[in-house]
Amino acid sequence: MGLASTMRRLTDAVMKKLIAVAFLSLALAPAGFAQGPTEPLSIKSGDTTHALTVEIADTPQEITAGLAGRASVAAGQGLLLDMRQAPEGMVLNMKGVLVNLDLLYVAPDGTVVAVAQNARAGSLRPLAPGLRAAAVIEIAGGQVAALGLKPGDKVTHKVFGNAG
Repeated sequence: MGLASTMRRLTDAVMKKLIAVAFLSLALAPAGFAQGPTEPLSIKSGDTTHALTVEIADTPQEITAGLAGRASVAAGQGLLLDMRQAPEGMVLNMKGVLVNLDLLYVAPDGTVVAVAQNARAGSLRPLAPGLRAAAVIEIAGGQVAALGLKPGDKVTHKVFGNAG
């Protein structure tokens, strides 16, 4: 048995283990969020009201997970992070997120106070607008521009106490 065949066998064994670990990691990775019940949310931007369907992250664990592991986020769908439930000083990043996202930072009264567009999938760069938001809405990358969303827009949802 030559050195080349020994190396090939070792390389094959290592690759098989790496593939098994990768599949196991994917199988055991927490879902981006529970993919549980959805709730309606609307954003009034100028004369237009945009209807979205969101899931709610309202525990530190759900907020930390965000949309990590999600292969896609459909237009009109998203995740509302209730940051009032997050530990003081918690900063979001895109660790484990597989798609670019837009983030809307929302004040307690439902006013959009800041926007982050096309946050890059997997980035560890902190996503903090320099102020503490009551909530953050994560939507598919490019949707802020497509819908014309901006600071000053109004979000309606029970988290802000303004849903009827």
